[in-house]
Amino acid sequence: MASSQCSSCNHIVKTTIRHCPMCNGSMKSVQQSKIKSCPRCTTKLDEYIYRNHELDRCNTCEGIWLQPDEFAVLTSEFDVYRDDNSNPLYMRPSLPASEKYLPCANCKKMMSRRNFKSISGVLIDSCINCGIWLDKGELEFIRNFVASGGLDKSQDNKLVKHELQIEALDDRISDVELMQKMLNKYSFKRIFFRGF
Repeated sequence: MASSQCSSCNHIVKTTIRHCPMCNGSMKSVQQSKIKSCPRCTTKLDEYIYRNHELDRCNTCEGIWLQPDEFAVLTSEFDVYRDDNSNPLYMRPSLPASEKYLPCANCKKMMSRRNFKSISGVLIDSCINCGIWLDKGELEFIRNFVASGGLDKSQDNKLVKHELQIEALDDRISDVELMQKMLNKYSFKRIFFRGF
């Protein structure tokens, strides 16, 4: 079972939460030291150093296992923009063929799959408590996507989507107001007592 430890007061909670119930500090997920295995090859994951982070990698398929805080740092604009190897000319890859869901490298429960930031074209497998599995080359694709301004494009995409939803809701409200006026104008009581 996953637990969290406060970065300020070191309080430990036996669940995954974001803020400490004692001091409201940030909580860091604490993983039990289990032997992690590759979700694809089922072989043991070995330690792999990437930009001063100790990640777990499969030597067979070269997939990478990242804890949530490692993934957040390595895909942040701050870290990507400091890396000279990031390519700002991002070419979106084609989405892979559909395949079965993968088990978590840590807890063995089925992971969910999603397109990173909805428009990147990189499908990542994630376990809500344990971490993220990236196949060979996907971390570089994500970092190049961020370097090309992909996070801003994703945010713009969300804003346009919300704007369209607001317009549709505004149209529905206008229709309801019109219907309400019509019902008030031709109310049953008026018709019954006065006629048209």
